[in-house]
Amino acid sequence: MRELEKSNLAFQDRDKNYALTKIGRILTLKVADFGNAVDVLKKHERFWLEHDLTGIPEHLMEKIGWLKNSVLIKNTETEIFKVHSNFINLLRNAKEIKGVSPIFIPEFAILFEELIFEKNTDIQLILTKEVYEKIDKKAMKNIFANKNLKFKLYLLKGNVSVAFTVADYFLSLGFFHIGGSYDFSNDLVNYNKKAIAWGSELFEHYIELSERVVHA
Repeated sequence: MRELEKSNLAFQDRDKNYALTKIGRILTLKVADFGNAVDVLKKHERFWLEHDLTGIPEHLMEKIGWLKNSVLIKNTETEIFKVHSNFINLLRNAKEIKGVSPIFIPEFAILFEELIFEKNTDIQLILTKEVYEKIDKKAMKNIFANKNLKFKLYLLKGNVSVAFTVADYFLSLGFFHIGGSYDFSNDLVNYNKKAIAWGSELFEHYIELSERVVHA
């Protein structure tokens, strides 16, 4: 403790109890943050090493510790659609959904129609040009014609190497393999508030790179 006092990291109060100085508190938080980052990266080490992470901006890489306690959902030999089924169930129970998608899966389009028209779920989607062009334009016209629906669509200027969804109670994060193909067999999921906040920041980053679509 004497060494901490000499470094102005701790002090002794009138009751002879030790406490951290303001500098000590800041450094403690940074050490804890570093520990969380190590935990995130080591827990699912192969996942981070084998995927293209360029879709995550540097300021959010610095906050990677916010993803602590993430669960990696993986397809198996006996459950080859485990990732897909789990993601569908997550979406069905969400009240608010914000997502960025560089991939097109017809079943997702059908599900989102259900969420939009039947549940009036608050949805914001950012799509690449390639994905947008595959969407049923008749369905889109019906969506835009109803001004009471809580739906916003954005078109991304360029490509993106990450697919993610942040909802009111979860974050789902997927990447492309370093070789270029999207990895449908792994999905990183987190239910913590800090992870959801991290996902929301990532979504705002891509909003700034997108233009809103107001009609089909």
